[in-house]
Formats: sequence, C-alpha cells, structure tokens
Amino acid sequence: MPGGIVRTMRALAIFVLILSAILVFFEVRLCFGCDIERCAPYRSKVESILESEAVSRDFYFLMVAESRCTDKAVSDKGAAGFWQLMPATSRRFGCGDPHDLECATRAAARYIKHLQTSFHRFEDVIIAYNMGGHNYRRRGATSEARGLVWMVRELMKCHYTTQADTAKR
Repeated sequence: MPGGIVRTMRALAIFVLILSAILVFFEVRLCFGCDIERCAPYRSKVESILESEAVSRDFYFLMVAESRCTDKAVSDKGAAGFWQLMPATSRRFGCGDPHDLECATRAAARYIKHLQTSFHRFEDVIIAYNMGGHNYRRRGATSEARGLVWMVRELMKCHYTTQADTAKR
C-alpha cells in the first residue's frame, strides 16, 4: 500500500508540473499577444523606418521585446526608450533622445546595420545588440541575451500565426 501511495503522489506531482508548464506557456503566449496589440500603433512607422535604413522588418519584434513599446522604459543599466539604447550608443548612431520613436528607430537601425557587418545571423545580431558586440565576442552570450532571442522568436511566431489565422477567415 505505501508503494502505491508513493507512485500516486509522484504521478500527481508530474501531472501538476505538466499542467503548470502548459498554463505558463499559454500565459506567455497571451502576454505576447498583448504586447503585439500594444505595439500595433507603432508598427507601420517602425517598419517603414527599418526598410528605409535597409534593415529587416523582423527587427521590429526586437523593439517589442526590449521595451514592450513603452517610450519611458529605462533599464537598470541605463538603456532607455523604445529600443533600450544605451546613451553612448544612442548618440553614436545619431539620436539625442532615445524616447523619441523616429529618432530611436533610426539609431537602432543604424546600430543593427553596424552589428550586421560582424554578426551575420539574426540571432547573433540580437545578442550583440543586447550585450554590445565587443562583450558578445569576448564573453559569449549570456542567458539574458539568449532569453531575448527566444522572446523575439516567440513574438514573431505569435504575430505571424495570428496573421495567418486572420487571413484564413
């Protein structure tokens, strides 16, 4: 009898873990959907600027992941605005106000183009954007930067899946 109770308790614990993981997955997907909706008013302008700077429109999702389209966002390390640009990076790529959408998007696009000269994969550019190219080369990717790549990919999946579902209707 005690062995049966132990097996039942283990099975119940596994069931709870699986159920928790499923709920977290759907909560994250819903959260991504909310982020995409929140950012929708900015999308066409941002994508237009990215295209004018010859940068893939998919980097729009980097902005969504970095700031959730909150111009007032400031990180604990001092990155600010829609694109979470560090002050020196913002100035270097021509933006004095990272809270200004157009200015920040142009600076972010120029920074992304600069990073693409050294990093050729989409994921590597995102990691270098997050860490700084020199830090990425020196130390490799941090778990935080890899998490950002995952988030960008999930936002893209969520958006393109929703877009495909809407087109089917």
